[in-house]
Amino acid sequence: MSEQLEGQNLPDFQALQLDFAAHIRNPELNAIPDGIEARRMAIYNRLFYNNIESFCSMRFERAKSMLGEERWHQMIRDFVHRHQCKSPYFAQISEEFIAYLAMERSEPTDPPYLLELCHYEWLPLYFDRMVGELPTYQPCSDPLGTKLKASELSLTRRYVWPVHKIALDFQPIEPPAKPTWALAFRNRADKVDIKHVDAFTANLVETLRTPMTGLDAIQAVLGDSTKLDEARLEQLSLRLDDLVELDVLVMRD
Repeated sequence: MSEQLEGQNLPDFQALQLDFAAHIRNPELNAIPDGIEARRMAIYNRLFYNNIESFCSMRFERAKSMLGEERWHQMIRDFVHRHQCKSPYFAQISEEFIAYLAMERSEPTDPPYLLELCHYEWLPLYFDRMVGELPTYQPCSDPLGTKLKASELSLTRRYVWPVHKIALDFQPIEPPAKPTWALAFRNRADKVDIKHVDAFTANLVETLRTPMTGLDAIQAVLGDSTKLDEARLEQLSLRLDDLVELDVLVMRD
């Protein structure tokens, strides 16, 4: 029995659509469908590829500079050819590209930090598009005793590589001993920001996904057996206060 290929036994127009899409995804592997002028097909090819490549170039500027023009275009062509996008929206192309890097890309010559660098470059767009609204600001006079909660417009991320430092003149081969913790958020003025924090601060924010007092959150992160003197409590109270002022933590009744 002969193998049934995709597109067989379909109405002519649907089969033509599949052939058309296959050629656009990779013109080198898939011939121009019968009956379509090569000049017109080339226009579709350029428009399709250039739109996706341009969007990725703007979002992943540093990643592109690390790879160089030739390797970058080879990767984008592979993305276009191989990845099946789940969303039809251009704004989500970068998210689809990260999924491609994480699940489908396996090129040994890629920089080992490529996926993490692209994720880091994608974060501002993620928060630009995030739907949500913060409650009215209230000053917090006692962050240790006040019930707090992490903003829904915030995210912490642990990176193995120092993604905020990678550049043309700094391309590490081995990851450092300590990871990089990023705290990304959007504030009440709709400004997106990324702070680089320590593991304690990141864990504190994540612990406060569940509302509790600042002191309870600190004890949950450090462990109930940890004894805190007055100076340390004052220092941690200021840490909480900074996070409230940044709109990363909000007050709960």
